[in-house]
This record gives sequence, C-alpha cells and structure tokens, in this order.
Amino acid sequence: MTQGPGVATDTLRAIIDSVLRDPAYQTRAPRDAWAPVRRTWNALLDWVDRLHATSPVAYRAFVWLLVAILAAIVLHAMWIAARTIRAGTAAPDRPMPQAASMPRDAGWYADEARRLAAAGRYAEAMQADFLRLVLELDARKITRFHPSKTPFEYVRDAALTTNARHDFRALVTTLYTHAFARVSVTDDAWHQWRAAAHADRYAAAL
Repeated sequence: MTQGPGVATDTLRAIIDSVLRDPAYQTRAPRDAWAPVRRTWNALLDWVDRLHATSPVAYRAFVWLLVAILAAIVLHAMWIAARTIRAGTAAPDRPMPQAASMPRDAGWYADEARRLAAAGRYAEAMQADFLRLVLELDARKITRFHPSKTPFEYVRDAALTTNARHDFRALVTTLYTHAFARVSVTDDAWHQWRAAAHADRYAAAL
C-alpha cells in the first residue's frame, strides 16, 4: 500500500516530462541576426578608445586615413555622376548627318562650312568642313567616303602615315568635343580647325 503513492508520483512525473518534451512546449531565446555585427562594432569602438588613450599620434593618423577614404569615395561618386551626365548630353560615335537629296561634293561642303561659320554656327561648320576633308581624302584614295561611317571610323580606315594618323585623330577629337559634346567654339578655335583640316596635311601611307 505504501508503494501506491510512489508509483503514482513517478507516473505523473513521466507524463509531465513527456508533455514538456513536445516541440509545442519548447521555448528558445529569439536569434539575433545582428548580434555579430554589434559585437564587431563594439570591439572596434573599444579598440579606437584604447588607441586614443595609448597612442594619440597613431589615433590622429587613423582619423586622417578615414577622412582620406571618405574624400576618395565622394570624389569617385562625383566623377561617376559627371560621366553619367556627360554621356546623357553628348552623342557618342555617331555617323555624320547626311542629306537624303542628291550627292554633294567637297566644294559644296566647303561653301556650306563657310556659310555656317559666317553665321557664327561654328560647330555645324566643323561638321560640314569635315565632310569636305573626307571627300578630298577619298579623291586621293586615302580613305573611302560612306554616309554611314562615323568620324572615328575614318581615323581607323584611312591609309595614313603614323604622324598623319595622329594629327587626323586629334582633328576628329576636336570635332567630337565641339559638334557632339556641345563645347562652345570660339572664332580662334574655328581658324585653328581650318588650319588643321587641309587635306595636304594628311600624307598617305606608302
């Protein structure tokens, strides 16, 4: 008779233990995904405090290093933004505009360039004058004119000496700067262009 209550107690404990082992009754502390980050940040702050206390010179050098990194990031962001804005406003490497009417020779483009320059429309005058130059080089078998070609394609395809190709590339770069990137052209810049756009300057490769 004395074992009855003991058996009942053991049985009750076993029942309670089995119930508490059920997953529904398991309790866990919520997992903090940011805990490692916080620990690392706090450790870094402690290290900076110790550095400040033990070595003021090293601490100042560390601060200036952080300032330099921040300045580099800001300058890089400004450079990317400037390039993005420039790319949106410029018209990169596109064919020269061509009229759909009857073919026009070098003389026509020379007259058109003079007319546009007299009106102060130097960027457009450069485009017309470049076509005049290309047609003159085509007549000398130095390059081959085609309406769909871009100016830089003429640099690549022209049969020029090394020095002449360098000068021709510089001329085309000037054209892109003013005609496509819309950098304003002064009267002096126009006359410099005219001096550099003579067909005699561009000798054919042997």
